[in-house]
Amino acid sequence: MRRNIYDVLKSGSIDLKKEYSRLYEMFYCTTINVGFSNDTVEGIIDASFDQLNRTLIGRCISLDDFNETYGYRFDSQPDNFDVDYLVCFAEYVINFSYAICTSQDYIDKTFIHRIIENTIGCMEDIGYCPLGKDGITIFVKKDAGAESVAEIVKDELAYSVLEYNHYRLKGELQRKKAILKDMADDIEPQRKDLNGINKNFSSDLFQLLNKFIRHDVSKNEQIKRLTEQELEEIYDDIYQMWLLAKLELEHLGRKNRISVLIDYINQDLNA
Repeated sequence: MRRNIYDVLKSGSIDLKKEYSRLYEMFYCTTINVGFSNDTVEGIIDASFDQLNRTLIGRCISLDDFNETYGYRFDSQPDNFDVDYLVCFAEYVINFSYAICTSQDYIDKTFIHRIIENTIGCMEDIGYCPLGKDGITIFVKKDAGAESVAEIVKDELAYSVLEYNHYRLKGELQRKKAILKDMADDIEPQRKDLNGINKNFSSDLFQLLNKFIRHDVSKNEQIKRLTEQELEEIYDDIYQMWLLAKLELEHLGRKNRISVLIDYINQDLNA
């Protein structure tokens, strides 16, 4: 039986709380050289807040304002600690670390770069990879299928394909539906090709896309009876089916080449 990421982490050698404590110590407690004085990374961010990337800080006027606006509060020994808590803190740390690296010339950036490296390394060890857009970095679960498809679709869709696996999207049905709508629009021109590969699979996929994503579900009494949890599971199934469909379509380009190769290696060279 396949184990999910939480089972793997629970039984593995990675100590999530220790990883969190390391990052917490580096961000909130360790002081580094700042011109003619020393300060923590958090202190540097607070002191230079109005110079940071506006895409990150928005209209907030201080770090306290930012934390209060977006609900950020990280404790040295959090009571309700889990993987999502660690990922959330990692995103907070890495985005502010990047921000002060690009906006401040007077600080010792060696330590900031170490924080960035440690954060990315920690996330990679627990199965997450960085995903950037418009100067903001998030961490999403590694998914070989999603990563393969992201390499072959247009750039604006590639981000959404990977974003779908972000922990904050759990339970966010409207955002997931919006992503699936873009996926449906992307694959529609390839419907005939997919029919040629696997007509039954193609029929199932497009029925789900049409009835759950494109059409007004309020007009379907059966769908209206579904709980949000049931609906999200269906969305996730559609997402996985779309990934498989895109990989099958991508394989069309190499199918003839593989057939020729198979014929060649199976020739009786002594005939």
